[in-house]
Amino acid sequence: MALHPVLPVIEGESLSTYLTRAAWFHGGRDVYGFLSFIELSRQDVIAPTESVLARISSLTGLDPATLAGMTFVRHGDRMRSIRGEVVHAEFANLDQTTFCPACLLEDGRPDSSSGGIRIGRVAWQIEAVRSCPKHGIGLQRRKNVSHSEKFQLMSEVAPDDRGLEALVASSERREPSALQDYVLRRLGGTTGPGWLDGQPIDLAVRGCEMLGVVVSVGTHPDLRKLTQGQWSQAGETGYRFACRGGEGIREGLQLVFDRFVREGKTGGPQKALGRLYQWLQFRSDGKPFGSIRGVVREFILDTFPIEAGTDLFGEPVDRQRVHSCHSLARKTGEHPKTINRAVVLAGLLDADPMVMRANQTFDADRAEALVRRIQDSIPVSKLPAHLNCNRVQAQQLVWSGHIPRLVEDGDQRGVLKSVAREDADAFLNRLLGQATRVEALSPGLHDIVAAAEISRWPVMDILDGILEGLFPTVEVLDPELKFKGIMVAPDEIRVALSQQKADGCIGIDAAARMLGMNTFGVSTLVKLRGRAGEVYLTERFVTNAKGVQTRVFVEAEIETFLRDHVRLADFAAARSFSVKMMKRKLDAKGIGPIASCYGLGRLYYRKADLQA
Repeated sequence: MALHPVLPVIEGESLSTYLTRAAWFHGGRDVYGFLSFIELSRQDVIAPTESVLARISSLTGLDPATLAGMTFVRHGDRMRSIRGEVVHAEFANLDQTTFCPACLLEDGRPDSSSGGIRIGRVAWQIEAVRSCPKHGIGLQRRKNVSHSEKFQLMSEVAPDDRGLEALVASSERREPSALQDYVLRRLGGTTGPGWLDGQPIDLAVRGCEMLGVVVSVGTHPDLRKLTQGQWSQAGETGYRFACRGGEGIREGLQLVFDRFVREGKTGGPQKALGRLYQWLQFRSDGKPFGSIRGVVREFILDTFPIEAGTDLFGEPVDRQRVHSCHSLARKTGEHPKTINRAVVLAGLLDADPMVMRANQTFDADRAEALVRRIQDSIPVSKLPAHLNCNRVQAQQLVWSGHIPRLVEDGDQRGVLKSVAREDADAFLNRLLGQATRVEALSPGLHDIVAAAEISRWPVMDILDGILEGLFPTVEVLDPELKFKGIMVAPDEIRVALSQQKADGCIGIDAAARMLGMNTFGVSTLVKLRGRAGEVYLTERFVTNAKGVQTRVFVEAEIETFLRDHVRLADFAAARSFSVKMMKRKLDAKGIGPIASCYGLGRLYYRKADLQA
């Protein structure tokens, strides 16, 4: 039978405090005697079960749901629940005494809502609640000095009024952190932000705090020695990132990593992310971490050269995403400095090709493919044997861009001056693909070199003509002869090239060679427009000797483009700067290229912008 009248609940009070008030209200006695009278132990009240709450409900007349919002209810092994949230026991700070001295002084007044009884607040029992939202001061928090203090009877665990006044005077002025506000809002039924709401509240809180620690306090502090103020700041900082979900958390992690690099430190994720990494990697109690685990794991895999098969947060890495110069050197046997130059000049890393930094990483798959190209490359000196041409022709094919070097811009040294075997073979296959395989050659045909001497047209122009299908007759008797096996007619060369020259046009291969870009870049340049909407390059279509439509370009327009524009690599080299440094300088002055590097394969700038 319920005791009448029903004693109203004071907002925010804990179950132990309510029973303390009920003891005086209904029996004029202390709470411990009251508990004995109703046959409940202190432990029953500190961590009640559902059955205990039902019994208290029957005695006090309060709804069990109301009582469950005033305490942490047992919910299986080492688990608790409060206001519908199931949390690990550590979320409830039951091993410490916590109170706001200013609140207790107000409670002690005879005209207070409690009639002079000090009120313990259930929110004080939450680890993440460290400031009083009403008085803007840090809560007093200390370890319980006895088992009986777990009951949190404020008349016993807190000092007298004079002592409370002294604590108020000495308390740290500290507003509640954004994380504390979130916890209390969520327990009060308010939703948002969604990323945090999507996981248990205790896991969301711990993730925010651990991220905030490495951002605001440092990567390797002694967590046991952090002050309540430092934990509050960590919660504030971590929440500001985590409230924006995975993107915000990655931003916070990047700040930590950038600071690590800025301080000149080197090492792996444990050294860079410190306690956050150790918490996620080495904790052995089997408790879940929440959604932050996946975000941090992805950041590490995108930032550090973690090998496939490595255990990361209890899960093997399926593939290595990024390499450093040293990790790729260990895997491939190439010198780290060679790799650094190669990945920078190939555009895989925005850095100085002559300065290698341990913390710089780049895409693993593309870098490994680049090293395979390097290791299977052909020095230009051995290209004549591979193509079956002479030394001059081999050099012209490389200089003209028909066969690109491994890297085309910047300071090419050593092996990087070579050409990829696959590029050399691709050129050869394309050239042979323009020829008709015959059992006997047509009369009047000569190899390319002899045809150049007879027709008095350069070898490179003839090659362009073959690739663009300008000549009616191109034959090959023995493909094994490669370059020397291609046969053409000097008379056809004179007619076709003279006609094209008279029209002031050149084919796409010749245009690409003239511009110093690939054919894709030429096609992109046709589509680009200047600031006033003007075209940089126009294309025309003519029917070649084989009756096929082919694209040609006005040579004068190319000359105009080259007169008015300059490649970033050439502009930087002329001033003894690296490409990266020069781009930074131009970006700082608000000077941008006419198009992205992806579009043209190079960065081109208006000379007028640079002169201004």
